[in-house]
Amino acid sequence: MVAPSPPLTIADEGQRLRRLTRVLFAAVWVVPAGLSALQFAFVGDASGTHYDLGTALLWQGTAWMIWGLWSQVILTLVDRVKLDTARLMPWLALHLTATAVVCAANVLTIAWLDHLFGAIGQVTSYRFALRVAVVNHLDIQVVLYWAILGAAYMVEFVRRYRERDRAATELEQKLARTQLEALRMQLNPHFLFNALNSVAELMEMDVREAQRTLTRVADLLRLSLRSAGQSLIPVWQEIELVELYLQIARVRYGSGLDADISVDPSVVDLMIPSFLLQPLVENALKHGLAPGHQDQAIEVRLGRNRDSLEIVVEDNGRGLNGLLTTSGRFLAAVPSVDGLGIGLTNTRSRLAMLYGDRYAFRMSNLTTGGCRVEIRLPIEG
Repeated sequence: MVAPSPPLTIADEGQRLRRLTRVLFAAVWVVPAGLSALQFAFVGDASGTHYDLGTALLWQGTAWMIWGLWSQVILTLVDRVKLDTARLMPWLALHLTATAVVCAANVLTIAWLDHLFGAIGQVTSYRFALRVAVVNHLDIQVVLYWAILGAAYMVEFVRRYRERDRAATELEQKLARTQLEALRMQLNPHFLFNALNSVAELMEMDVREAQRTLTRVADLLRLSLRSAGQSLIPVWQEIELVELYLQIARVRYGSGLDADISVDPSVVDLMIPSFLLQPLVENALKHGLAPGHQDQAIEVRLGRNRDSLEIVVEDNGRGLNGLLTTSGRFLAAVPSVDGLGIGLTNTRSRLAMLYGDRYAFRMSNLTTGGCRVEIRLPIEG
């Protein structure tokens, strides 16, 4: 089995872009070299003299491809000499000197090629070829140097921008993961303390039941540790957690608590935030129902609604107190979301970080009595 290759780092991507840039700057001169060779082969030079294609390619290819070498020199200068306003004059002096050297070398080379291949009509001497090359090519060589320099700095600025953008994105993702993990870990002791309180109450009344409840708490902790470090877990795994939590809750609420969980088979393998349902169920028990009362019910439903996963938790308890107000995409009870407790506040924060504005979280009173919490999450992939 072939091991998966490690993901590219920011430095790796930067090096890859540098290599690609050097290859492109070296190869791009094939285009003007080919066009110029075709011109000399089919149209001829200024005197009307035609040359065979092989000679034209050798002649014009050499004249243009030399820029493939000079472009590597320019790219090296760009890498080593940064464009900084504090050192603008040394930078300008360096490239003016490089321009003079490169253009002089190119003009001398072009003159030698023209004298060798007999371009520009009657080339009687190298001195004559050099004078014609200076008149016809020096200005173009200067323009080409600074055009290459400008293109090189443009690529360099793009590379730096991409590196900074990816670094910022990775930092933001790490921060989000840290925040999500902190929020998730905040829930673990929250439900654990409640469960242990239930065990403590039972110890004075029914030791055997307290032992069984403590075993369920251990199972619940085992399941929660299984999802430790995972922001998302399958629906079926979350349902296991909720079922165990309800078994522990029945110790406190008695046989009068009727809990029903229904899950559409098509959504059991979808990924949802870990510990998403437990705070909703706990909120219904804590704020809606009361221990020892008869005919109390809580219902949990998960199913598809078009392109969304719909999660509904309903109870037949007291419902929400006070007026309803809208806070973003979250319908909550006044005076504030924080007033609803750590569970729902935590849940809302996690959903906002994971899904942005692509989720819906609403709470409302039922006409028949009780509270309804509805969450809609996008089904991705």
